[in-house]
Amino acid sequence: MEHLIIDCDPGVDDALALMMALASDQVVVDRITTVDGNVGLDHVVRNAATVLELCGRSDIPLHRGADRPLSREPMPASRAHGGDGLGDAGYATDQPREDPRGAVEVLLEESAAAPDGITILALGPLTNLALAVRQDPTFPQRVRRLVMMGGAEFTGNVTPSAEFNILHDPEAAEVVFAAGFPPIEMIGLDATRQVFMSPGIRELVRQLGGTTGRFIHDVTEAYVDHYWRKYREVGAELCDPLAFAHLIDPDLIDLVPARVEIATSGVCDGRTVVWRTARYRDQEANALVATSVDARRFFDALLGSLFPEHTAEIAHVLDRELPLGGTR
Repeated sequence: MEHLIIDCDPGVDDALALMMALASDQVVVDRITTVDGNVGLDHVVRNAATVLELCGRSDIPLHRGADRPLSREPMPASRAHGGDGLGDAGYATDQPREDPRGAVEVLLEESAAAPDGITILALGPLTNLALAVRQDPTFPQRVRRLVMMGGAEFTGNVTPSAEFNILHDPEAAEVVFAAGFPPIEMIGLDATRQVFMSPGIRELVRQLGGTTGRFIHDVTEAYVDHYWRKYREVGAELCDPLAFAHLIDPDLIDLVPARVEIATSGVCDGRTVVWRTARYRDQEANALVATSVDARRFFDALLGSLFPEHTAEIAHVLDRELPLGGTR
């Protein structure tokens, strides 16, 4: 059983990833650390606490992390996630239960106490990890596995070059990718664009109902509206759940070894520059970069974990929405 620390900035898709992780029988979520990102840190902490409460897991320690990027002003994504980060659907708790220890302190302490190293799932900007590296440069050597959602080999989603999590704090990403972690498993937009929540899949969630179904349907309304306004697409990517799904299913995504560097200025500010080492043989890989995804396998895992009593209905709808082995 893999023990896991989730560093996140909920955010609609972060919330779904947390729900998936908490429902999984393949990992134990030991702690959740929070970081300024999709919305400000106060909202982020409340949203993480809301998901823990919804899933009956308020026993998991929740730690407050960085409230701003290393050297920039925050850049909230409220147009996609709503002003409160959960689609302004009225779910955020008013009084989150927080552990008094900060995120960086906990990352350093937990890694020092784990003889085989810790596993981190990073779903937001990499500010907390960069601060941990700055405080203790040996920290990366005590991380067994680092899976992150962020970046793109090709096109970004905020600019043509940059994906949100990286652009929010590219200086932090630069520190992390240069720090000497085991090859960082980078689940970026090239992969997440292949796991698109269609209107049919979203309606399935509503019909399956219960607290989980109502929550997901409600909080994703503003999210899918954003995709229509910005891209004229009906539905939305499920970026962060894909990163978690990869963590527990190594056959879900194809990855290529690469050297990743971060642009921190100019027209390509926030770009993850990907040097595939199969082509650029003089480069040493510091990452494994996601390319193609079995989208049907992902949605089977996501919906099956959240609605385990409805596997027949899920299969019936997915057969129509997303044939076996298909991508969007």
